[in-house]
Amino acid sequence: MTHALRRRLASTALVAGLVCAGVPALAGTSFAAQPSATRAHAVRAQLDTDVVSRALEVQFAESHWNWTAWNDSTPVAFGDAQPNYQCAEFVARALAAAGLIPGLGPNDPQSDYFDYTAPNGKVYDLLLISELPQYNNLYAYLMDSGIGEDVGDQPSEAQPGDIVVTYLGPNGTPSHTGLVSHAATATGEATVDAHNNARLDYGYSYYAPSHLVRLVPNALLEVWTWAAEQKLLHPTPTTPSAPAAPAAPHQLNTAPGFSDPAGPQV
Repeated sequence: MTHALRRRLASTALVAGLVCAGVPALAGTSFAAQPSATRAHAVRAQLDTDVVSRALEVQFAESHWNWTAWNDSTPVAFGDAQPNYQCAEFVARALAAAGLIPGLGPNDPQSDYFDYTAPNGKVYDLLLISELPQYNNLYAYLMDSGIGEDVGDQPSEAQPGDIVVTYLGPNGTPSHTGLVSHAATATGEATVDAHNNARLDYGYSYYAPSHLVRLVPNALLEVWTWAAEQKLLHPTPTTPSAPAAPAAPHQLNTAPGFSDPAGPQV
């Protein structure tokens, strides 16, 4: 399927998805009041520059960096632990705030992030950046959806809204993640917002050894195009399917400092 055809296929789903995903910059009253031709031009311009999605990501990160939990805005001090709102969840919620995770909003329950069924039919644990063989983690979602491009150790290329992944896990696997908040300047390095421990505009070099996962151009359009394609490939069944065999329990432990059943929530 050609790139142009993919975009045409997703055009209707994209507009509906932006509204459903709660992207305020595209769904506000002033935008809706514009003539249709003007609205279409504005959408194209905003998508082509990724201004909207990146700004919404960073806006979310800057206003939630010190929250105690996803539903508890009690602030923690800079550098303090956030065992109930860790790094992968923080980045995933920032992505959802920008409409980059179809069907998931930034204020949805934690369990929805733990068991997120994506348009491709896969279930992802978006609370997880570590590699565990029985789970598709946040990094896997970024790659599978096509919104992220791993460019390796390229701190000079970091732009607001990109994702940094630290590789200090066993055998050099992912161990931590954060969201780029500011690009490098002539006098300073790029900065990162992250959770557990709470960090605001922290130096990018702190996250080394790391890879930069850069948002692809027109990431918002790409993810809704992907969602539309996957919906065609994985239609919702119209008739009840046979009962599946009982599965092992897969649920959140809501006790303080809960962990993924097979490993830490990081």
